[in-house]
Amino acid sequence: MSGLQKSLGGAVGTFLALSTILGSGMMILPGTSYQDLGRSAWLPWAVAAVSVIPLLYCYAWLGRRHPSASGVAHYSEVAFGRPVGRSAGMLATLALVAGIPATAITGGRYVAQFSGLPSLAWLFPVAVLALATLIGCLGTNVSGKVQIALVLGLFILVTCTALVALGTHGVRAPSTAVPPLGKLGSVLTAVYVAFTGWETVAFTFEEHKRPDAIPRIFAASYVIVVALYGLVLLGLFSTVGPGDEALDQAPLLRLAERSLGDLGRPVTLALVVAAITANVCASVLALSRLVYGMARSGYLPAPLARVRHRDGNPVLAVLAVGAVLTLIALPGSTGVMSFQLLFVLSGGIYFVLYGLGAACYTKLAGPGAPRAVAALCALTVVAVTVLAGPPMWTCWALFAALSLTTVVLTRRPSRTEPEYEHANR
Repeated sequence: MSGLQKSLGGAVGTFLALSTILGSGMMILPGTSYQDLGRSAWLPWAVAAVSVIPLLYCYAWLGRRHPSASGVAHYSEVAFGRPVGRSAGMLATLALVAGIPATAITGGRYVAQFSGLPSLAWLFPVAVLALATLIGCLGTNVSGKVQIALVLGLFILVTCTALVALGTHGVRAPSTAVPPLGKLGSVLTAVYVAFTGWETVAFTFEEHKRPDAIPRIFAASYVIVVALYGLVLLGLFSTVGPGDEALDQAPLLRLAERSLGDLGRPVTLALVVAAITANVCASVLALSRLVYGMARSGYLPAPLARVRHRDGNPVLAVLAVGAVLTLIALPGSTGVMSFQLLFVLSGGIYFVLYGLGAACYTKLAGPGAPRAVAALCALTVVAVTVLAGPPMWTCWALFAALSLTTVVLTRRPSRTEPEYEHANR
């Protein structure tokens, strides 16, 4: 067997998408945006939710027509050639290698704070990464079942907590006052992190039984994500004042305490564990597929492209990913390395990958209606890049440097994935 098994259905694919999106952003961003903008905080969320639709459409279109474990690396190579494909793959790898440990560390800090056991700040990230690696080694089917259980639990906890808050304290209508543009822009840039993750899901598309279901997976997961964030914001509006100091550290805890009383803390702890575990498990699986696809294309060492015969699982890639992520999480969780830097780096690169996906769609979809979608994507990417400032500019400069270096160093003929698969039949 030379490739991945097509074992994913639409339902599991939707839960995998939700797992990669509903991570640490849910625990912090609704609170910080409310603290900065008051009940006008819904505005940047609405702008982000609407403006990200064309970008998601591009990835859904690409995933349906070019399903590959390499995701954006494969799209970029098909559209623009080997050097751009390799650079996009390396950039995506860097984003996940930075973002996954940062998410695990965030969970560790929450768990340590809620339990009163400081050692959990580093024990939890190590444990959740080990669990994610084990689940990844067991295969996509096992991972999918874990995602379903965790995301269902997360959905029930968030929905019930928000509805109880609204029922107990009443609904406070959002404000229609428009904040100063500078302040709105800075919050909008941060909020976009809550709408990253669909580009990560693309690394699992090769394992889908029906690629034509990918657009429906994107649509369903998008609607659920927007609904959950909307409920959290409305719950905060009704129960917490914008001046509450807890909003920038533990907004969900404050919401649960005001809604559920003494049950608030254990419910929040369960919510955090479910969200972080689901996100890390799904992201480790996706990163292992990217590493496998990059190795299969000749961009990484060939042994990482080996698959287990009985189920087509790239176990060596999973183990390598787990080991690297743990090595990064340990210094990040103990304060040796700034985990905030990991978040900034991964968030900026994710948006660069959105821009690359839109560029690939523009090149491959051809003239006509796709040009209108491309124009909307370009407007979003340029606006966010300008508003975000130096951190985002650095990520684009990193991509440019990688592309230039790859162009200079690439001398051997391209070995595309179809050629590799043909050689191994």
